[in-house]
Amino acid sequence: MQEFLQNTAREQAWRIGENRLSDDTWSYVRYLDPGELEKYADTKVLIEPIQFTGGKAAVTLRTTELGEGYVRVQIMVQFQGEGKTSDKVLGQPGSVWTLNSKGVLEQEIVTALQTRYKPLG
Repeated sequence: MQEFLQNTAREQAWRIGENRLSDDTWSYVRYLDPGELEKYADTKVLIEPIQFTGGKAAVTLRTTELGEGYVRVQIMVQFQGEGKTSDKVLGQPGSVWTLNSKGVLEQEIVTALQTRYKPLG
């Protein structure tokens, strides 16, 4: 499954780095442009308005053999956005914000797996 997902990343030309592989885990960082960040992360939850210039998603995929040909896949994603506040009065000095996932990136990974492997249920 990890090989399939790595091929998917290459075919779709994801900008990724910081790859770490083991027998059951693949973790990487996917670099996102502002449009991708808005698609995948909830950029509207912050108190102040932010003009995002990009971001990244730290993705960890873990597979567990369940026996009889079944495999469990766990997907964990954490988002970080980069940008500047446009609020001159209450603006924070930071330029990096932790963002919540909208679940879209995770669903894209699941959908890619479902095109290759039959899901349970």
